[in-house]
Amino acid sequence: MHLPYGASKDDFEKCKKIIAKLIDDNKNLDEVTLKIMNIAYSTGGNYSGKILSSYAKAYLGIK
Repeated sequence: MHLPYGASKDDFEKCKKIIAKLIDDNKNLDEVTLKIMNIAYSTGGNYSGKILSSYAKAYLGIK
């Protein structure tokens, strides 16, 4: 698994916990987590819980 630049394993686990609360599909959890972290990185966001939660909700279509 290749994490986005500047991301740590702890950032990945934090993001994964946020996303796990939003989706039921644990089979694709790592894949979705990486996609959301890449989106956060590419838009200049950081890996704070608030930022990751906002991107996850937008990516998953949750209001």
